[in-house]
This record gives sequence, C-alpha cells and structure tokens, in this order.
Amino acid sequence: MNLAAQTTPLIAALERLGPHDHLCSIYESPQDHYAVAIPFIRIGLDRGEKCIYIADDGTLGDVRQAMESEGIDVERATAIKALVLATKEQAYLEHGSFDPDWMFTFWREATQLAMSEGFSALRATGETEWVLRGGRGLERWMEYESRLTHTLSESNCSALCQYNRRLFPPELILDVIRTHPTVVYGSTVCRNLYHVPPDEFLGTNQTAREVERLLINIRERERIEDALREQLTERRRAEAELRRSEAHLAEGQRISHTGSWGWNVATGELFWSQEHFRIFGFDPETAKPSYPMFLEKIHPKDRPLVGQTVDQAVRERTDLEMDYRIVLTDGSIKHLQSLGHPVIGESGDLMEFVGTVMDVTERKRAEEALHQAQAELAHVTRVMTMGELTASIAHEINQPLAAVITNANACLRWLAGPTPNLAEAREAITRINRDGKRASDVIGRIRDLVKKSTTEKAHLDLNEAIQEVAGLVQTEIQKNGIILRMELATDLPQIVGNRVQLQQVVLNLVMNGIEAMSEVSDRSRDLLIRSGKYESDKVLVVVQDSGVGLDWKNLGKIFDAFYTTKSQGMGMGLAISRSIIENHGGRLWAVPNEGPGAIFQFTLIKYG
Repeated sequence: MNLAAQTTPLIAALERLGPHDHLCSIYESPQDHYAVAIPFIRIGLDRGEKCIYIADDGTLGDVRQAMESEGIDVERATAIKALVLATKEQAYLEHGSFDPDWMFTFWREATQLAMSEGFSALRATGETEWVLRGGRGLERWMEYESRLTHTLSESNCSALCQYNRRLFPPELILDVIRTHPTVVYGSTVCRNLYHVPPDEFLGTNQTAREVERLLINIRERERIEDALREQLTERRRAEAELRRSEAHLAEGQRISHTGSWGWNVATGELFWSQEHFRIFGFDPETAKPSYPMFLEKIHPKDRPLVGQTVDQAVRERTDLEMDYRIVLTDGSIKHLQSLGHPVIGESGDLMEFVGTVMDVTERKRAEEALHQAQAELAHVTRVMTMGELTASIAHEINQPLAAVITNANACLRWLAGPTPNLAEAREAITRINRDGKRASDVIGRIRDLVKKSTTEKAHLDLNEAIQEVAGLVQTEIQKNGIILRMELATDLPQIVGNRVQLQQVVLNLVMNGIEAMSEVSDRSRDLLIRSGKYESDKVLVVVQDSGVGLDWKNLGKIFDAFYTTKSQGMGMGLAISRSIIENHGGRLWAVPNEGPGAIFQFTLIKYG
C-alpha cells in the first residue's frame, strides 16, 4: 500500500513531530521498520527539510527500493541535496571509531549546512544493528543516545533511531527506552513516561533515582487516570448536552420550517434532517435521500436552473443560494430557499456541501399579497396625480383637437369652391391625420398611467419614457413659469423595467419639483431632468429643482409612508416611488442642492 496515498493514525502522529524531537522506533520486522522510517523521511521532504538516512552494511539498495515503492523520487531528491543516503562509515564511523562528542559536532554542522542550503530543518534517521557487532568507542553508544536529546533541543534538527527488538537484548532495549523522550512501537507514537534525563541516566546512584522515578511515574499514572475519568464524565455530559441540543435544533427547524442537509460530492451520499424530510414529503423511516430523488421533486421549470446552480457551485467550490419550487405527491407546490457552503479538506479537495432549506411558501404568498396591495396603492396614487393634472391634460388634448377642427373646416372650404383645390385639401387632411394621432397618443399615455398595470417588465428606453412624462406635464410647467431643461444621455443603455411604474416615479418627482417652486419669486424656477451612465452597470436619472429645498433634519423621513410637508399631501408618493425603484433592483435618494432647491435621483441596473 502506498503510504503517500493515505493518512493513517501512525502517519498523523509522526506529522505532529518536528525539529528538536528525539524518538526511537522499536520494531520486530522489516515491514514494521519501513512503516515508520519511510514516512518519517517523506514527511521531512514534504516540509522542505533536508533528510539523512544512515543505512547498515548492504542495506542501501533495500532502503532506496522501499522509498521508491512508497512514492519518493529518490533520484530527484538526492540530486537537489534534499536526501542523503549514507553508510555508517560516512557518519558514525567517519574517523574509524565512534566518538559521541564528534557526532554532536557533526549534527550541529550538518544542521547549519542544511539551513544555509535553503532547507527549513535537518531530519535524520539511522539503522543500528551494526552496533551489536561491536567496535571501538561503541561502549559509549547509550551515553550518545542520552546526550543527543539535549543536542537536538538546541538545534533545528530531529532524529529517529531504529532498533530491532528481535536482535537487541532486553537490557539494551530498556536503555533505549530510557534515553528517548518519544517511542514508536507498532502503530503508536507515545510520549515516554519512562524517559530518564541525561544527568540522571549518566549519573551515580542510579538505583535510588530509578526508585524515585518509578514512584513519580506511578503517581503520574494515577493523575492521568483521574484526568481520563474526568474526561469520560465530561464526555458523557457533553453527549447528553448534544442530545438536548439536537432535540432543540429539531424543534427549532420544525417551528421555522427550516431543514438541514449534507452532501458528499464524491460518493453522492445525502444527509437530511427530519424537517428536511417533512418539507419534501418523504418518510425518514423508509426513504433514503439521493440527488436524483431530490431533482425529481423540483418543479420542471426550475429543474434546469437548480442543476446548473449546483454544478457551478461544485465546479467553483463556492457557496450556493437558490430559490425553487417542489411538487409534492398531491400536486401541491411549495416555494423553497436553499443555502449551501462547501467544506474543503486539508488537502484542498472538496469534501462535501452542508446547508439549509427553508419552506418560504407562506412568505411568498404574503409577498404576492403585499405586491398586489402596493400595486393597488400605486394605481390610486397615479389616478390622484392625473386628477391634479386635469387642466394640463385638457390642454394637451384640446390643442390637437382644435387643430383637427380648423383643418377640417379648411378642407371643406377647399372642396366647396367652383374648382375644388385637391392639393390644399389633401394637405389639410394630412394635418388632420397628424393631429388626430397626437391626440390619440396623449390619451393612450393617460390610459396607461391610469389603468391598473401588471408587474411585468420588459426592455425599456428610459429616455423615451421620461420624454413622454415631460409631454404630459408641459402645460403645468408653462402655467407655473417653469424653465425645463432635459439633459438626456444619447448613449444611455436600455434597462429591464415596468414602463408605467417607472413613469409614475418620474411624474411624481417632477410634480414634487413643480410644487416646491410654486412660491419662488426671487429667482428663476428651474427644473432639470438628466439621465446618464452610473458606475459600470447602472443608469442614473436626476430631477433637480430650484425650490424651497430640503430640511437636513428630516432628510431620512421624506421616504417614510404618510410623512409629508404639503398641507394637502398624503405622504405616499415618495414611499411608493422608492418601493418601485427598489423592486427594480435600484436605489432612490435625495440630497440638498448646492444652491436653492433639492435633487432627487435614482439608479437602475442596465440591461446586459
């Protein structure tokens, strides 16, 4: 099995070790030997450490093969000096004999060299069976092992010492355990309670110190067992609290109509909470949730968008948010809102999605009722505004109708003569047709504003809609002595919106501007309507007057329902206007003018 392809408890424990650690591996077979030594080296290479493996006589080939079989590119690692495969003669016995003091100098210099070469630390491991064959200086081997712990604590280096339990006598294995703060045995990495500090291990009166140490260890063991019992009690308490929390969560989900879910992207396995099952109309005792089962419940018209949204979230590893409908077995429809969040593993792989699903059917019904009420109120407001414009509307209609009558009389005269003047009569009829269309257009615009409009939206030329509103209020503007300027951008992008609703907003802002200037006598009454691009994805419409202006203190209230500064006002015009703009994804706000008057402006999202 390739160790690089998995993380076992042993490897996870080795990964928690680092520089300054001194550990020994006590093994009983070649498999146990390499199961510790090779991951130890691979972890160091992955961390950017320089690694040294000191092999016994004739084992270098086996070591290289073991490393390569576990995914280590030995040739490349040695070429960049990240890995050194050495013999005992190139390390421990470089001077023909073993000298602990020289070895400590060797490790300090090797660490400094590794750091100068750009490596983050030095990591070393060595086979020790050759020690049993004896040699000059090897009587100090356990002294070396004991003192090595202190040397490593002062160096950016870690060391793993390997011992074959089947070859070393028990008394030596006992000393090995005593001289290493961390011991690896089997698949376990242990903090060594039986480690003996160097000053005690190498000092005198070892028997008395051993007794003291054993007594301390006995007391320490009892303390650890007490701590474990306390942890067990705390765990049981936490489990009970978790069960209570889960019960509260289930009750909260039931009350709020919110279910939770988890989805393992790799296996396709789904987890649904009890409330999730209830929302979808499934029995948790008999139904096993799956992604196809989930898709099958989605309303056919929403299914493609849901699939596309999920695929995109998986592909881009991003949060997902979607509103969709499901069709229950009895044919009833529910409106749902779902949120999901990706869970990324330490390796960077997408592990799963977790999220919630909320039944928003009642909220949707309430929103639809609210929109209907808002539409009714907006209609009433439009009718009232048109009532205020009665004189202007009559003038707008009378002008083309009077022209029609004049041209009709002229046409009759041209035809009644001894020699009918057909050319002049034709010209008169052409003017009649033109003025009739003009009157029809005025009436059509009035009908659009007065009738109950739907909430459907379409591509819209905002400049054209503004110009139509300006035409309706032309007489009102002239009657009040208003100087109207229109600065409409020629390159204004189209928007998607409801023409009647947006014209109602413009009409309301224009009428407010006219009324604000009704008492102005010391300056010109200027009204500016301007359109243009705004930021990168919006269009802006500005209505600016030179009237009495706005009170800074009440600037935040003017859009509140029923708030008005007019003696005859209802206080609904600006509130409805803001609601319309916000329902179009835009924003409506007001600012005082730099001079006299006020500025009202709104933004809308441009099409495309």
